[in-house]
Amino acid sequence: MAHETAEVVWNESITQWHYLLALKTKHAAAAAQPGQFIHVRVGPTHDPLLRRPLSVLRTDPGTGQLWVLVRVVGRGTRLLAEMEPGARLDIMGPLGRGWPEPPPQGDLILVAGGVGVAPLIFWAEVLQSSYPASHVLSIFGAAHEGELACWLELAARSDEFYVATEDGSAGEKGLAVDLLRVYLDQRRVGAVYACGPRGMLAAAARLCARASVPCYVAMEQWMGCGIGACLGCVVPAAGGGYVRVCTDGPVFRADELDWEVLVQ
Repeated sequence: MAHETAEVVWNESITQWHYLLALKTKHAAAAAQPGQFIHVRVGPTHDPLLRRPLSVLRTDPGTGQLWVLVRVVGRGTRLLAEMEPGARLDIMGPLGRGWPEPPPQGDLILVAGGVGVAPLIFWAEVLQSSYPASHVLSIFGAAHEGELACWLELAARSDEFYVATEDGSAGEKGLAVDLLRVYLDQRRVGAVYACGPRGMLAAAARLCARASVPCYVAMEQWMGCGIGACLGCVVPAAGGGYVRVCTDGPVFRADELDWEVLVQ
């Protein structure tokens, strides 16, 4: 894990709420693996106090650039969205545990919800380049069309790509897990990888358990230190106790977590 100063190369508004930032780094871009994140101080001072964890969307180790997707939900993410090229950010990373190697056989299904698309774009890109024999089927779910940030990036890295929106404004009307249910029934699936809202992850975990298909989830969680010391990001583990999203995750095998408690 490196602690460094990154420079904003460009900052692009891609929807009303979403911004895509390219950061120039010395270490993070070369070291990052799909599923990992960086921990970003959003301003030059300690106000806001806490860093923001941002999944790595993709990297270019040759240029040292690393991309992150920001959805504006409060003051900290608004500050990130307003960053101009040349601005400098204090970052830690890459942090956490990424996606495990794919199984040798069966379709690989990627299920994204909202900004959960970011670590799946990176994973799809690595699957495309390092595991060319794999067949990647991606599903992107959102409340409406305006929440489908970076869908072209995921589609371009997938052999098949499907969209579900709750209001029917794009793709199929319904939820991403509705489509997942269909393809689990129709295909020989080697593994499912998912990132998004907890309700979506819980539903995906249950569907995969019934189908006896390995399921891996990347958890989105607010955190304090990002290195496992403060225990501010713990989530309940299956069988009791807790696991830390920052160091034990953010990627977990779905059966490692207690979904009944997580989605109460």
